[in-house]
Amino acid sequence: MGAGVTTGLVVSVGALPAGAASVRTVGPASADRTLSDGAAPDSPTHRLTIDPAVRHQRLDGFGASGSWWSQYLGAWSAPRRDRVARLLFSRTRGIGLSQYRYNVGGGLDDTIDDPWRTAETFETGRGTYDWSRDAAARRFLQLAKQHGVEDFTAFVNSPPRRLTANGRTYGDPGTSNLPPEHHEEFTDYLIDIVRHFRDEEGIDFRHVSPINEPQWSWDGPGQEGCHYEPEQVRDLTATVIEAFAASDLDTLVSAPEAGEYASVYSDQDYAGWLLEDEAIRDGLGEFATHSYWSTDEQRELAAQRMAEHPQAPLAMTEWCEMVGGRDAGMDSALVLARTVHADLTIANATAWQYWIAVSRYDYRDGLIYTDFVAPGDEETIEETQRLWALGNYSRFLRPGARRIGLEVETAERTEGAMARIPFVVPQIATGTSPGDRIFLVEDPAGDDRGPGEYTYPGNEAFTPGSFDLLSVEAVDDGDDVLLAVRLGTDLEDPWGDSPVGYDLQNIDIYVDTGADGGFTELLPGRRALVADGFSWDRAVFASGRTDVVEQDVAEKVTSAMREALFVPLAEAQSVDGDTLTLRVPKSFLGEMRPGWALQVVVTGSEGSMAADSLRVREVHRNASEWNFGGGSDGDEDPNILDLLVPEGMTQAEALAWTPATRVDVLASAYLDEETGNLVVVTINEAAEEREIELCIPLQVPSLRLSSFRTADGEALARGSVARLDREEDGLARTAVTLLPRSITTFTAPWARA
Repeated sequence: MGAGVTTGLVVSVGALPAGAASVRTVGPASADRTLSDGAAPDSPTHRLTIDPAVRHQRLDGFGASGSWWSQYLGAWSAPRRDRVARLLFSRTRGIGLSQYRYNVGGGLDDTIDDPWRTAETFETGRGTYDWSRDAAARRFLQLAKQHGVEDFTAFVNSPPRRLTANGRTYGDPGTSNLPPEHHEEFTDYLIDIVRHFRDEEGIDFRHVSPINEPQWSWDGPGQEGCHYEPEQVRDLTATVIEAFAASDLDTLVSAPEAGEYASVYSDQDYAGWLLEDEAIRDGLGEFATHSYWSTDEQRELAAQRMAEHPQAPLAMTEWCEMVGGRDAGMDSALVLARTVHADLTIANATAWQYWIAVSRYDYRDGLIYTDFVAPGDEETIEETQRLWALGNYSRFLRPGARRIGLEVETAERTEGAMARIPFVVPQIATGTSPGDRIFLVEDPAGDDRGPGEYTYPGNEAFTPGSFDLLSVEAVDDGDDVLLAVRLGTDLEDPWGDSPVGYDLQNIDIYVDTGADGGFTELLPGRRALVADGFSWDRAVFASGRTDVVEQDVAEKVTSAMREALFVPLAEAQSVDGDTLTLRVPKSFLGEMRPGWALQVVVTGSEGSMAADSLRVREVHRNASEWNFGGGSDGDEDPNILDLLVPEGMTQAEALAWTPATRVDVLASAYLDEETGNLVVVTINEAAEEREIELCIPLQVPSLRLSSFRTADGEALARGSVARLDREEDGLARTAVTLLPRSITTFTAPWARA
């Protein structure tokens, strides 16, 4: 067998030898095949070996938010309202959430487009309150408590309107909506509310979270929200910590609830702003972040940053898939399960909390869907497989459970291969004068799908045709060459930050003059190589963020490559509808000659790029609101949406890549101190069954193992119970069949094992 690795990683081994398993089914016969009734398979695809001696983080629990659905569903008829509560909080008839997040509203704001995105405030004036408000949402707090939830967070999307700069619960561009002079008054408001709930309603909030996703601008009427600069995050957090510590409350502060793991360590560096301040570090209850749009690499980098401050637990306090269109099935459930797994095993999160538990939207957000919008509508409830996939963790991993060692080995592993893209050889005119065309190369419309299966992100900012390369034309302009790149729609800047008016695309132009040497790798993050017979010796990189691109290039591109790279700044770029024109000096490019080859590559632009990427928005296996889909979650699929294709070749051939063997079985193991159980959660993402061998060290003669599965048509379905007997080497082994596209939780009493 290969060397051991930590949970979530895989080592490559030869065919796994057969191992005799001592497994006997207990109870009546069952058609369930999760636990085998005989020897381990001759060649399992994976072997999972548990190591209880390896201890990782302690878990505080799993939860979800009551924004803003609870202020409507709390007023439903009792039977329907109670059913929703059971699904969320019951440990026998639901998923047993152990945490619940209550939104402290900033006040109803009729300028917000969606009434489900604004909430009442208790405040009627400074220090005065109407505690009868938000009655429906408060009812769900009580329902959660009745089902045994003890861990509550009071979180804030917006301060109360009285304290905001513009009198709204969303801000104005470029500024925080909470003036610094109102920080102390806002803190007093939070203390009053938290104290009232403790004293009058029996809800003792464990955490208060004064800030939510501070890096976003929140400058439109879409929902409650408030922007803060990093130093404002620090100052407000310090004020709230100090005030709560001086009060009669035991409530701790959770902050900063940034939107993604990259915010922990990148430009925002919230870990630096908060945890390198001794008073904040020592007083903070948890360092909280959200998991939106995050890659495993970003999780790993966040974990490394947090390892510098081991006393600060990292809690993941908000996530949903962020993809348009309802999906109540296993596609979305597997995305959720994979995200939970990565957050727990790579980022080492101590808590995992979902976004809105109930959704009325055509979106992959709620654990439960409803078609109810306003009083009088039918009180519909649609359970999703996301709900039950989360239950594979939340029902069985209670507060205090600790993640332990688990080694995953796979029988076969092959390396992938990146695309090797060819260049085209245009008809280049010689002896040109200013105004003359040097060359024109056209590309078919509608092929902005990469190798053929790529899809755009879900956000409406990514308009069709934005990445569809139609042509590139070179025109003599005296001392310069004008390179005009035409796309399938007008170039735009949805974010409003570009000095030149576009920021969806990057345009790379690579030129092979036939000189000796040259580069066979593209710029960082493109994930493609140059085909045999070509190499580029000069390139143009065009980004709409001309205000920051020089720094990005300095940080991301090697010095040797920078010498062969021209980066046009604002004065060298112009946008006219669907055409971007770049002014490139001949002193850099040279006099173009017949026989030169070139390639034009279109990628998505992303400011919060991966560490090894130059402003590239990545292609993932599944599209999200902000990332392209249709690739893999590995490192071999090209991040290229469109490019020039030589005659006689298809774009699929030009961008052909070979995926690495995908690790489609994920697993993690835990010891639950509350229940005294061993818990193993497995995820099979494959469309086929996977035969695995589960190896558990025992100090006692036997162990009884139960299984609970979520799959197509199954929602935490209970499987057979098996008895595993210890063998001579101290391990108990059993063959396990994981159904296609399933999440399975195995539990066993461990107190005496």
